[in-house]
Amino acid sequence: MIRIRLALVVVLSLFLCCLNSPCVAQEKFAGTGIQAVPIVSGELVVLDVVSGSPAERAGLHPGDLIVQVDDYPLKGSEFADVVRKYLWGEAGESLSLIYLRPGLEGRFSRRLVREPLTGEVEKIPGIRLMQPGETE
Repeated sequence: MIRIRLALVVVLSLFLCCLNSPCVAQEKFAGTGIQAVPIVSGELVVLDVVSGSPAERAGLHPGDLIVQVDDYPLKGSEFADVVRKYLWGEAGESLSLIYLRPGLEGRFSRRLVREPLTGEVEKIPGIRLMQPGETE
């Protein structure tokens, strides 16, 4: 449970850091509506899919395991790099995902087009972001 919470804090921290980046200020920030966490090997597990997002329209579900984004295999990857270089980008740009779905055989492929995202982050019960200077 602690690892899951830590992963969620990392995800939310990266999200908030990126919301303060120049690309967001210039309204170039866009994504697919996938909320995911990395597993030890580097692939991403989908935790949730934002309602009405490109990911929802493409049929992605919580529990899907994303193994490749465009031509980049995620095994051995760094989560922050994957998010910054592959998942987020300018609105209208497309990306291709290859993923596995629990209980089904084979790999699935979907092409998604990034759409502008709002800066709103939903609060998760029991999770809070540390403030600068906090140690606990």
